[in-house]
Amino acid sequence: MKKLLITLAVLIFGATCANAEFLGGFIYNGMTTPGGGYTTAPAYKQGTATCKNVLFIVSVGDCSVRTAMKNGGIKTLAGYDVKRENIIGFQTITVKAWGN
Repeated sequence: MKKLLITLAVLIFGATCANAEFLGGFIYNGMTTPGGGYTTAPAYKQGTATCKNVLFIVSVGDCSVRTAMKNGGIKTLAGYDVKRENIIGFQTITVKAWGN
């Protein structure tokens, strides 16, 4: 049993260190980071895409910029931001895109 717990701890630690998206905090994280593609052109449409992660083990959803553009009916991207919310290992990533 001890070997199993050590193995699980090493796997979880490796998974959290391998991906920079998870470095915001294991207990709580609520940050929005800039994505890119910012222009000074006016943006009239907005779309979002969401994906979820449970204890850094199972991830579901599509939180790509293309999906956010499709959901908002955007053809020309003006910019996007990425919001990460994590509460004790249950993470939600939301991409918000805007454009025309």
